[in-house]
Amino acid sequence: MGLDLVVEGCARDGHEAEWRRMVDRAFRGDRLNEAEIERFAEISIPPYERLGAPRVGHDTAADDWIVAEKNARTPEEVAAVLREFHGYHVLDLLTSDGLPTYSNAALNDELNETSFRGEFLRLCGDVLAKDLIDGAWDHKLPDAAIGYGKALLEAADAAAAGHGPVRQPPKRGLLARLGLARPAREPLPLDKQLAIVRAAGRWYVFWGERGHPIRAWS
Repeated sequence: MGLDLVVEGCARDGHEAEWRRMVDRAFRGDRLNEAEIERFAEISIPPYERLGAPRVGHDTAADDWIVAEKNARTPEEVAAVLREFHGYHVLDLLTSDGLPTYSNAALNDELNETSFRGEFLRLCGDVLAKDLIDGAWDHKLPDAAIGYGKALLEAADAAAAGHGPVRQPPKRGLLARLGLARPAREPLPLDKQLAIVRAAGRWYVFWGERGHPIRAWS
């Protein structure tokens, strides 16, 4: 499956302590029961609400988008679509650092458009040292997300200036010594690695600054 980075809801006003306890438990690996999951949803603001996307029934642009998306043609069809999707946040009408190009949302129903495909960071060895890549596999509270995002951006700036990490040659296993291993994958061009790392850095900072923790899901 690989790594996907998931934005969790931030605390609603007045519920910060309870919210933090539940996040800490979840990040430790404790399994929340159904009632606790429902309670967490009650005291959290989901990430899509924080983006300020146009909403069906509230914004003309959102109404027009959903009508076109559902191919509603007659007045009756249009009315039915607007009723069904009333309140829907149309993220497709937004451009934001919190909505990454590098997302697996289109391929996995358990993800939404705010998620980042963290697995792509494995492809960025000319920009990121191994410990920085490995750090993506750790859950992060908001402050840690900001710090990690800034570290990614600093690494991208250094690599762009010619001061990236020295890529280590892969270890040769038995199949390689016998000449039976698959040929090594060609690395991504540096400009593509930089684009991924910078997008990830801005994404982490964006959500961390808004109080959202990041769950590493793999």
